[in-house]
Amino acid sequence: MPPHAKKHHFVPQFLLQHFADQQGKLVIHQVMSEQRYNSTVRNVGHRNLGHSIYRPGREPDHASMETAMSNIEGEAATAVRELVQSRERAVPMHARHALSWLLALQWQRSRFLRYVVSKEIGAEDSGLSDEEIQTSMMGMISRTVVEPWRLRNDDDAYYKDQWNHLVSTLLASDMYWSCYRPRDGGLLVSDNPVCFSGVVGPPPPGIPVGFFDHGVGTGFHNFQRLTAALGSRLAVIISRDPQDISRLRVAELNRFTIFNSREFVAHAPEWPSVHPRLAQDLAELLMRQRMVAPAFSQGYQGRT
Repeated sequence: MPPHAKKHHFVPQFLLQHFADQQGKLVIHQVMSEQRYNSTVRNVGHRNLGHSIYRPGREPDHASMETAMSNIEGEAATAVRELVQSRERAVPMHARHALSWLLALQWQRSRFLRYVVSKEIGAEDSGLSDEEIQTSMMGMISRTVVEPWRLRNDDDAYYKDQWNHLVSTLLASDMYWSCYRPRDGGLLVSDNPVCFSGVVGPPPPGIPVGFFDHGVGTGFHNFQRLTAALGSRLAVIISRDPQDISRLRVAELNRFTIFNSREFVAHAPEWPSVHPRLAQDLAELLMRQRMVAPAFSQGYQGRT
């Protein structure tokens, strides 16, 4: 087989790069422990051969899913680069489409989501190997994200084959998009860039109100907003409430990032000294996340 990358990133390197220093260095805070350490863009947010496909009687396929997902990432990276260079608050339609597909990919390939799905279907109890479970999960990502993205501009394709639930939700007419550009930066990144918060309509019964800001208890039909930090100085706010665009600031966006994280939160090495108040917030919010997460994490510990 031809050479292949061993480190399969579930958080795109292009995204992590927008939070690192000029040498690509990051400081990592693990969510479920108090461990903090230095790392790099290349060495965080990945699993070794985490997107490989294993078929009986065949050589492992280490490249197909990586190539397919990199195409989605590449289109989004171009859109993010354009937004970084712009000073507009508006998000052009082509960028909305590119980012929506990236967010759908990030949601679907979340290591936490994979863990929860695997646990709910009883994959381990059924005697399936880790390789078989991973292959099944890759098939789900291919069916729900990769193939619909590939067919998105095909006039001969059936609509159902081009459709993705989250993409359709984010591009709906009731969603208000805006760029948020803090002058002094300060935004954080985590293992989960898809940060849901708030609820619209009657809240689901039996769920503490505060859980909604942790990305828990709502579905695509009733989350209030999705925030995604795209760099230390850029985020997109996608909300059913048009007022969110004018009232959310760095502290609130970081809170959503920390509360939606499941493995790690990261920033550049100089970030604490440049943003001491936000650094204090980070310590307090991580402590809160560690207290609350066991209520919905189903035993997930994760690793960076």
